[in-house]
Amino acid sequence: MQIEKVQPKAYFDITNGSKKLGRVVFELYDDLAPKATENFLNLCKGITLNDKSYSYQDTIFDKVIKNFMIQGGSLNANVSTIYGDQGINKPILGENLSDDLSHPFKLCMANNGDVNCNGSQFFIITSKQSHMAGKYSIFGHVIHGKSIIREIERVKTNKDDVPESNVVIDQCGVWTDDMPVPIFNASYDTIGGDIYEEYPEDDNSNFNQESTEEAFSVASKIKESGTLLYKKGDKENARFKYIKALRYIMEFIPDPDQDPEWYKKFIDLKKKTYLNLSLCCLQLKDYHRCIDYCSYLLDMDDSVLTKQDKTKTLFRKGSANVGLKKYKLGLDDLKSANILTPDDVSIQKSIESTEKLLQQQKQNEKATYSKFFG
Repeated sequence: MQIEKVQPKAYFDITNGSKKLGRVVFELYDDLAPKATENFLNLCKGITLNDKSYSYQDTIFDKVIKNFMIQGGSLNANVSTIYGDQGINKPILGENLSDDLSHPFKLCMANNGDVNCNGSQFFIITSKQSHMAGKYSIFGHVIHGKSIIREIERVKTNKDDVPESNVVIDQCGVWTDDMPVPIFNASYDTIGGDIYEEYPEDDNSNFNQESTEEAFSVASKIKESGTLLYKKGDKENARFKYIKALRYIMEFIPDPDQDPEWYKKFIDLKKKTYLNLSLCCLQLKDYHRCIDYCSYLLDMDDSVLTKQDKTKTLFRKGSANVGLKKYKLGLDDLKSANILTPDDVSIQKSIESTEKLLQQQKQNEKATYSKFFG
């Protein structure tokens, strides 16, 4: 019986500014690209050469191009660690050049145009790049944390494709199967049957993407997964699920003229998802995002929002504005909600409390101005 070779694995724990994103885990091809793998592992573990330490820890992703790649590993030079103290600047020859790069999340060595001039710099492709086949060493792929790669891919960059905020490898090392994969930008809980990738473009095996009916079923299942988490009191992970559901809705919503019935179903699911997101964000005190989702709802056609939907939306938007101490804006929203549903006691109480807060705010401002002009 042939025993399958266990490939080595490495991990990055990544942050974006002060925000933790989580852990990305790579499986490395030490059988196909042993030198590239050795160099990468050395830099994940940290290595000392000529009394100087070299590591990926605390380095940044210095180039990000959406639908292409994210790049890192610049250690003030394109360092190689496999030749000992005297070979830090000696390039690593190209390996595993036959991979056709037909799938995203492949880990490649960056070079200066010469396939045999490799070192510490690496990049991860985020889409099919078959035209690059044979030009770069491919020595691994992402097995965990794809949602983190997708988030990095979407960060704001300047005209030179450099991220505006520092996307940092906070920790790194060798990863084994008994180690955790902490993720802070998504929920990987399969509750409710959510077995799908965070981004629909990465899910090629769990459902037929050509079927509108299947796509709707998947988006609905992901949304329901969020609702089950919300009912358990896990509002943060519920929010992650609703955001994920929204990605699937936006990806697969059909053209209204070509498929009007399914379009209506997707729009209704989109509305419900926005409503759930506005509630989660309000309760998590993410007031700006709550207002965003409420604004999206209020921009929807009147035929989509019921009176109850509109009342909820205005109440949540008003409450979020109050949370931001924008009492006048909040009061306007709450009064609009009250016009739609005049018998709602909770809205009336919120109006009364907000009027008091607004009055107090005006008195405080008046007292402040009097110090300067009194």
